[in-house]
Amino acid sequence: MIKKITIGGSLLLVVPAVNASGTHIEEAEIQSVIESQNWETLKDIWRIADHLNPSEEHFEFPMATEKGDSLSSIVRSLFTVTDFASPEIQTAVSMILRITENRVLRASRINTTMLTRMIPTWTLLVRENHLFNFEERITTLTRLVEAGEITPPEFIAARDSLLDKAEILTVLEILEEVQIEPDYGFYPDPIDELDADVILARLDLSYRAALDTLNKQNPSEYLDHYKIAVQQHEEFLRRYSEFEDARPVLRILLTDLMEAEI
Repeated sequence: MIKKITIGGSLLLVVPAVNASGTHIEEAEIQSVIESQNWETLKDIWRIADHLNPSEEHFEFPMATEKGDSLSSIVRSLFTVTDFASPEIQTAVSMILRITENRVLRASRINTTMLTRMIPTWTLLVRENHLFNFEERITTLTRLVEAGEITPPEFIAARDSLLDKAEILTVLEILEEVQIEPDYGFYPDPIDELDADVILARLDLSYRAALDTLNKQNPSEYLDHYKIAVQQHEEFLRRYSEFEDARPVLRILLTDLMEAEI
């Protein structure tokens, strides 16, 4: 399947999906997802989010809370496990639904890092900052496209950068779900320095430190903490492997959501 996306009359081509093991993913099923009513509803929600005025990082919310709650409910109702035969496509769609709901919540509710008197966790703080940066950029790109102020090559470069950021959002979401809090936190400044290699390297430091502690003859009194850390890391690696297999589909589907047809 070659997906064709149009901007300013020029076709932008997306290559077929091949997973991490080199196996071609069922192209007909990807096409079926893109042509489904559920996907069209999802695209409508992305268009709404893309056109919101950029908010202040902590205080301004361009979407009413009630509207955000309504859209979040719709997102959660889209697709079911039985809609997919391919595990890679199921994983990719599930990841995109989580990104979409986070976009809606970010536009309609307070930044969750403001809800604690303590320093926010590494995962939460980095995810919030990364999502805010993503929203600013996608809104700017939408405005440039609609104003006719961007060329097809410029659009491709900007879109690909957004795809990379969406992938990082997905990895951070996996971290949040697995509840890993690495002992070696990393607060990138600027946010563009964050990538999957940085995240994996920091997690590996924590994982190796936990294993070293557990292998000592007289382990720390916080033995249970390190056991849990090892278990969480191994669960993260399992989920990250699923993400890697689904990454080609994820990029195709996200590209379709970022379609600029003018």
